[in-house]
Amino acid sequence: MYWFHFSSELLMPFFSLLGLVLIYFGFRTIRRHRYRKRHWVRTKGQIVDAHIEVDVDVVPFDRDDPVDTSYTRRLKVRFYTTSGEVVEFWNPYSTNLSFNRVGRKINVLYNPANPRDALIAGGVNGAGCLAVMLFLIGVPFALSGVFALLKFFL
Repeated sequence: MYWFHFSSELLMPFFSLLGLVLIYFGFRTIRRHRYRKRHWVRTKGQIVDAHIEVDVDVVPFDRDDPVDTSYTRRLKVRFYTTSGEVVEFWNPYSTNLSFNRVGRKINVLYNPANPRDALIAGGVNGAGCLAVMLFLIGVPFALSGVFALLKFFL
């Protein structure tokens, strides 16, 4: 008989803590994004390049699918500042759901003090999508710990 398994009640506080950490990072991401929307400059940019990162994970004992491959897309954007300076940057958020193609116009937020500090303003390439995913993953984890505590005390 094993003293530990994945349905163990010892894991519930850990999952709850993990959920709270994910929710915290979701709030932090939203707070930073709201700050950028209020204090940074919004302009139009154009996607000039897209880099696809390929991650191949070979699983030797999986007979059905021995190779697990994932693709992530990062976008390079060019925009003009209010003073007319040309700036190009790689978006800090990458995704495998991007429908944006090279040549497409896109909204950009940039720091007026340092225009190289820029990012795509919204969509699946923006910070909002990351925050929503952190919440969607974090809330069930946090609730699992709450339900375990209720079960323990009741």
